[in-house]
Amino acid sequence: MVYRRGERGPVTSVEPEGQAYEYGARQRAGDGVDADAPEAHADTEDTEDTEGDGEVGEIEVGEIEVGEIGATGALDGDGYYEDLGYHEDDEAGYADTDEAGYGHITDEVPVATLQTSKRQARRRSRRVTTVLLALLAVVVLVGIVGFFRVSSDINPGGKPGPVVTVYIPKGSSTADIGTILSRHKVIHGGSTVFEAYVKLSGAGPLLAGTYRLHQDLSYSAVVNTLQAGPSEAVFKLVVPEGFTVREMAAAVARLHVGITAAQFEQAAMDGQVSSAYEPAGTHNLEGLLFPATYPVRPGETADELVQYMASTFDQEADAIGLRAAAKKLGYTPYQVVEVASIIEREAKLAQDRGPIASVIYNRLARGIALGAQSTLLYGLGNPEGHVSIYTPNPYNTQVHNGLPPTPIASPGVPSLEAAMHPPHTSYLYWVEVNPDGKMGFASTTAGFSQLQAQCRAEKLGC
Repeated sequence: MVYRRGERGPVTSVEPEGQAYEYGARQRAGDGVDADAPEAHADTEDTEDTEGDGEVGEIEVGEIEVGEIGATGALDGDGYYEDLGYHEDDEAGYADTDEAGYGHITDEVPVATLQTSKRQARRRSRRVTTVLLALLAVVVLVGIVGFFRVSSDINPGGKPGPVVTVYIPKGSSTADIGTILSRHKVIHGGSTVFEAYVKLSGAGPLLAGTYRLHQDLSYSAVVNTLQAGPSEAVFKLVVPEGFTVREMAAAVARLHVGITAAQFEQAAMDGQVSSAYEPAGTHNLEGLLFPATYPVRPGETADELVQYMASTFDQEADAIGLRAAAKKLGYTPYQVVEVASIIEREAKLAQDRGPIASVIYNRLARGIALGAQSTLLYGLGNPEGHVSIYTPNPYNTQVHNGLPPTPIASPGVPSLEAAMHPPHTSYLYWVEVNPDGKMGFASTTAGFSQLQAQCRAEKLGC
């Protein structure tokens, strides 16, 4: 707004916040003053209470220059200086002159300044846009890679892998099931992806139990199988002749039917399960669990399985007349089983079972230590490598006369029959003399030395 000399009107000052304030004053331009106005002077005069604190302030009167940015005041109607509240540090509001040389305060920004500001704004906008586009590209790229990775986990394609046994315990969460499946390599991607898939697909419930599943399956195939639940699968437990309880326990655990190795061993040793051929006061079924192939159903307990195996031994022993044969030999049925277990571990060939049995009975009759390496190793936990024959343990028949405290393995029928019906010989020694496992037998120490020489010549560890 412009006011010429001699005219009264508001002077507008624009503050940084863009607010305009009007002041009643006649504008003084250059050296001229409105003829009607009192002459300006530098004295001070009381003004009205502007602070609202009940006190009247004073203000100095002065001249205002025209055409300068940052005008600071104007003369009021009586010629006194009035502060306009605008200073040269303010960001908006300019003092300017019109064509006639009259001074005025304007809020217009020079054209050159506007153009520069617009160019800077455009540059800033382009930079922001570039950064945003780059970020968007990264997000899209990561999303695409993640999508294809997850897709390949959910649907791996190709032929399924080998079959594995997977046991899902009762009460397992979806995440738990995903972890179990990942551990057996049935699925890829881990529990988080599997849990999300099940939730988003609305699948479930997934049922506990023992499953036979291929590795590298699609999520849909696995989920469909787990929703249907485990079939009434029957697993085969193969127990070879000569297996120990510890070896049987490991074989059971590998079936993943819900019986751990520790549970199996405890059932065979805690006295809850027994055999008719187990001596009174003995709580050890070593040698009394018959070697055979057993059907095992998911959910079967360790006690049930061990009882089944012990009962099978009792039936087989009864069938071959173990009690009568033991009585004829002058030994207990349990002692005959101990002899049979040594035969089972020592004989490599069927033809050597009988002669080995005769050596054992001949040495027992003469009070000579059996010296069987198999009993020593059993007492040490069947370690690998060389061991001293004088290592102390109750099963070391190198230093202890008589039979070991318990059988050292589960003998099969051929070894039981060899122990029940040993041939009559004078043999006191047996030594492995051939790489195929063939044993040589001797009745004297001289013959024994010759057998040892043969064993060393064949580098069989004698």
